[in-house]
Amino acid sequence: MAEYVLSDHDYGWAEPGRRRHAPAAENRWTAGRLAILVMAIVAVILVAVLAGVPLTEIARVELVHPGVVPVEELLAWAGLPAGSNWFGVDEVIVARAIAAHPRIAAVRVIKRFPNLLAFDVTERTPIAIVYARDGAGRLMAHCVDAEGVVFASAAEFPASGQLPVISGIEIRGLRYGMHLGGAFPALLSSMAEVSRTNPGLLDVVSEIRMVAREGAPVEAILYPANYRLPVRVKPVLNADLLKSMMLVLDVVETGGLAPAIRELDLRSETFVYIKKEAVSG
Repeated sequence: MAEYVLSDHDYGWAEPGRRRHAPAAENRWTAGRLAILVMAIVAVILVAVLAGVPLTEIARVELVHPGVVPVEELLAWAGLPAGSNWFGVDEVIVARAIAAHPRIAAVRVIKRFPNLLAFDVTERTPIAIVYARDGAGRLMAHCVDAEGVVFASAAEFPASGQLPVISGIEIRGLRYGMHLGGAFPALLSSMAEVSRTNPGLLDVVSEIRMVAREGAPVEAILYPANYRLPVRVKPVLNADLLKSMMLVLDVVETGGLAPAIRELDLRSETFVYIKKEAVSG
């Protein structure tokens, strides 16, 4: 049995002098025009290429979010030869080349027809300072990010003077882009999280010294910015730990106990303090 549905199409007689077209004919006419337009665009591009007109030669390169690293420097790292054609640019390969730049944490390459490239980059942000000797034997400060990548001189980031110093590590043959391994990535990642969720809280820490003893897990000794009493902790920080540390330090200081204490131990939920050894005389 045949089926049918009602249609809202008006099949009434056309007004005198007007001609109606069936829907199928209209669709064919629209598709035909679209095909002609596409063919015309392709033909123009082919003619331009054959004639040597650089319509698709990369002419503009820009940054989606301008930062410290200039676009000219990133373009040099991209490794694109002069006169590169838009069709021949592989975004993945270019992104991989730019990502090798020590200051770049992430990058996405965007192509916009006919001749534009855009770099959407995320630059590394310093979370701590490490020291290493240069070729002349001078001790120089360098920035390290949340991933443990040493990426720039601290002199290039004026605000880095407020960051904690990571000590207890000897870096030989430092090169920008190198990764600190071992317990450092977990520590630096936790510091970045504290900085993100509690801006300014890391300012209470002046230095973090990593301590490794044979046969024992790595530990960290925090040197508070406003107290002269070191605090031993596990090598991962969080906001609650730092707030508790400041509370205990304040109690010890106001109670006059600090001169007799050598170190606080906050590696467990029970706060422990180690007294200084008596000196006979």
